[in-house]
Amino acid sequence: MRDYEIVYVIRPDLSDEDRSAKIERIHSLITENSGEIGKVEDWGKRVLAYEIRHNTEGYYGLAEFRLPPDSVRTVEDRLNIDEEILRYQIISRS
Repeated sequence: MRDYEIVYVIRPDLSDEDRSAKIERIHSLITENSGEIGKVEDWGKRVLAYEIRHNTEGYYGLAEFRLPPDSVRTVEDRLNIDEEILRYQIISRS
């Protein structure tokens, strides 16, 4: 298991409960692939540096987690097909 962190940007037009469900879905995707969620930070709504899919704002969040290295690609593949996630980046912390 390695330490990773993900920063994600979610569409700003989602309701509070839809946004919470989307964040929970990201976390459950990690735990379903034998991962463990650590620290989670809510950065709130911010203006984007450039327009992404006709959005000028996004809802930012960060989560630290542990995951087997071979499961990272599986998580990324699932995040890539989610249209409510504007951008994400997973980096290794170790």
